[in-house]
Amino acid sequence: MHPFLLIRLLLLAPLALVAAACQQAEAPGGDPALYRIDRPGAAPDAQAAGWLFGTIHALPEGTQWRRPAIEKALAQSGVLIVEIADLDPAKVRDTFARLSIDTALPPLEQRVAPEYRDELEELLDEAGVNARQFRHVESWAAAISLSALMQGKSGMDAGEGVDRALIADYAPRPVSGLETVEGQFAIFDRLDAAAQQDLLESLLETEDQDPSEMTSAWLAGDTDALAGLMDLGLGDGESELSLRKALLTDRNRSWIGPIVAAMERGDRPFVAVGAGHVGGSDGLIALLEGEGWTVTRVR
Repeated sequence: MHPFLLIRLLLLAPLALVAAACQQAEAPGGDPALYRIDRPGAAPDAQAAGWLFGTIHALPEGTQWRRPAIEKALAQSGVLIVEIADLDPAKVRDTFARLSIDTALPPLEQRVAPEYRDELEELLDEAGVNARQFRHVESWAAAISLSALMQGKSGMDAGEGVDRALIADYAPRPVSGLETVEGQFAIFDRLDAAAQQDLLESLLETEDQDPSEMTSAWLAGDTDALAGLMDLGLGDGESELSLRKALLTDRNRSWIGPIVAAMERGDRPFVAVGAGHVGGSDGLIALLEGEGWTVTRVR
C-alpha cells in the first residue's frame, strides 16, 4: 500500500498532521458515502441505531463534501466516534518523534533493495531532504514522513481533513476515540523489518501515483472503488499480508465492540473513520452485517 494512501484513506488522522504546508489546489465537491445502521429485526420506521461514514484525512483546500443527509445524521446522533478524539498537533509530533528514533539503524539507502536506491535518491531530492536526516529514523517513519512531504506538494491539506472538521463542529456534544495517537503510531513501530522495508519500497514504486483518483472515488461515494484501491495496494505477499492485518483487519475487529456497545446503549453514534475501513470483506460493513446489523446506504 502506498503510504500516501494509508494517510488519506485507511489511517491515520495523526500521521496526516506530519505533512508540510500544501500548495493551493482546485476545490472539488461531491457526495461521499454515508451508511445507516439498524438493529437486527428493526421495524422499517424505527430510528437508526447509528451511522457509518468513511472519511479522508487530507483534501484540497475548500473541498465541498458536506451534504444534507450527513448534516441530518450528525444532528440526530448522540455521540461522534472517530479514530482519535484528541488530534493536538504538538502531541502528535512529540509522539512521532519519540517512537520513530533508533540509533542502531543502518543508513536509509541500505534499508531498501539495491534496485530501489536510485528512486530513493530521486524522491529525497524531490522532497527537499537528504538521507542523512533519516539516519536514525525507523523505516516506517521515513516512509510516512516522505509521503507526507509529497502530500503537501500534491495540494492535499491535512487541515482540510474530514475528521478534524467533524470533531471541531460536534462540540459541545461528546466525541469518543477508538484509538490514541500513541496507539496508532505503535502499530507501525511494531512492524518487523521486512514489513517496514516493504512500506518504504512501496512508496518508491508508486511515487507518481495520481492522488486525484482516490479523491474522486471518495467524493463520488464509490466504496467499491476505494476497497479496490486498498486491495490493489495491500497485496498477498507475506509482509503485505502482515501489513494488512496490522493496519486494517485487526483494527476493524477491535472497533466493532465499542461501536456495537454504543448502539446497544442507545447512543446513536455517528462513526467516522478512514474510508478504507468501511468496505471490503474485512471492512466494518461486513463485520456489522456478520453480527446481524443492517447497513444501508443513505442516498
